Amino acid sequence: MPKIKVSISVDDAHVDRISEVAKKLQSAGLVVEQILTTVGVISGSINSDQVNHLSQMEGVQHIEPEQSYQIAPPDSDIQ
Repeated sequence: MPKIKVSISVDDAHVDRISEVAKKLQSAGLVVEQILTTVGVISGSINSDQVNHLSQMEGVQHIEPEQSYQIAPPDSDIQ
C-alpha cells in the first residue's frame, strides 16, 4: 500500500497529553514527523489502508490527508 501524509487534529480533552496520543498513533503504524503541541496537531505518514483505523483512536478529532499541487514550468506554453 502507498503511504500518504496526514495531519491529525487532537481533540481538546487530549491536547495536554499530545505526546501520549502520538505514541499510540505510532504504535498503530503512523510514522510521526512532527508534533505541534501549541495547536494540537500531529503530522506524519501512514499506509493509506490504515487511515480509518487511526480515526477511531482515542484523542483523534480529525484526520486530513495532505494535498499536493503542481504547476506547469514557467517556460510551458499554457500559463
